[in-house]
Amino acid sequence: MNDDIVITGMGVVTPIGGSVESFWEANLTGKSGIVPETRMDVSRLPCGWVGGIIPEDVKKSVREEFGRPDRSWGDTLMHSALEQALRDAKFESGSLAGPAGLIWARVWPGPSGSFPEDYVSHMTEVAARFAKVGNDPAAVMAHLKTQTLPKEVTDMSSFPTEVSRRLGTPLVATRLEATCSGGLRAIAEAARLLRSGKVEFAVVTASVSRSTPYVLSQYGQLMALSKWKGEAAQSSMPFDKRRSGMVINESAGAIVLETAEHARLRGLKNVHAVVGGWGLAVGTEHITAPKVEAVEGVMRGALTHAGLTASDIDTVNAHGTSTRLNDITEARALHRVFGERMATLDVSAVKSLTGHGSAASGVVESIVSALTLCRGVIPPVVTCTEPDPKCAVKTNLTPVERPVKAVLKNSFGFGGQYASMVFTRPENPRVAA
Repeated sequence: MNDDIVITGMGVVTPIGGSVESFWEANLTGKSGIVPETRMDVSRLPCGWVGGIIPEDVKKSVREEFGRPDRSWGDTLMHSALEQALRDAKFESGSLAGPAGLIWARVWPGPSGSFPEDYVSHMTEVAARFAKVGNDPAAVMAHLKTQTLPKEVTDMSSFPTEVSRRLGTPLVATRLEATCSGGLRAIAEAARLLRSGKVEFAVVTASVSRSTPYVLSQYGQLMALSKWKGEAAQSSMPFDKRRSGMVINESAGAIVLETAEHARLRGLKNVHAVVGGWGLAVGTEHITAPKVEAVEGVMRGALTHAGLTASDIDTVNAHGTSTRLNDITEARALHRVFGERMATLDVSAVKSLTGHGSAASGVVESIVSALTLCRGVIPPVVTCTEPDPKCAVKTNLTPVERPVKAVLKNSFGFGGQYASMVFTRPENPRVAA
């Protein structure tokens, strides 16, 4: 019996592609999804002039198939990515004998960011409800039945319900919040759930769509957004000495996980990747600034959990946000782990083309890691044309074709959240469609 945790299905909706194949092709050709921000007036902002925006034709297709009057854009994106992943895994509704796992992440409160007025209106409503009915549970429920709740609120309960109906089985569902490390943490949580034997199948999905003047001003105050004034496609340049900050995007990703034995019993002979191991940590030193020691620690933890050493890793799929501090912190940690190998170790950075999608990035970039293993191609970082010698990270301007047996994937987030994961090549990898 093979109890490896494997990826059997994948789906994406991103600024560079609304399907896995179009997304992968864009990664290899260096097609950027970062464009001038025209959805709002950003003329008075000191940064945030560009965004990773899903193309209109992709949006139209997603809305037509998955849009609902009572469904937020964030959940619409997740439904699209999840359906792609289920189809890719050749899953048929009702074919499961036992419960399934669902680990999901979405920006709250609302699909477009945390507005102050969201909290004000919420607390105002709570105060009015208390004045009217007090804390009696029955009275509160009766009151809520008379109210029309925002769809961002109803999404929180309706999404797992809708997924359960789609899967045709009860769910063990968990909504996870771990900022930009949330995608990898969700995959780790799903793998743990599978290991526990409580589910026979698990899906992970995450989405983000938070481009608003308020959100942009928040990141602007943190000095985190790109101030690049040249060509929009060049705005996100991980490990380049000209980098000036990250670009935020709208995107979603989904992954189907199961044991190799379960996949075999379903008739699946080829899978995308094996989840080898992971390292997770939470630091309390600083709410936004990453620590070299913490980054190093989760990478070493992932290697140990996977039963591998640094010499076994063929390539790194970096967090690579394009901020001055994050990139150099990640680079220094990589040098601590890989030493002299950094001179020849190929590093990719998906955010160079898509921008940063918070928790969704971890899922989307794990899909790139899986494709790198299956296809034997390491994507380029076309915006890193002037490598920063302080980072000394080896990126490439064209795809590198060679066998890849193990990928190390990094994701770090605000609040001192750190995650690193090892993916390995399966015995029978899924080939291109």
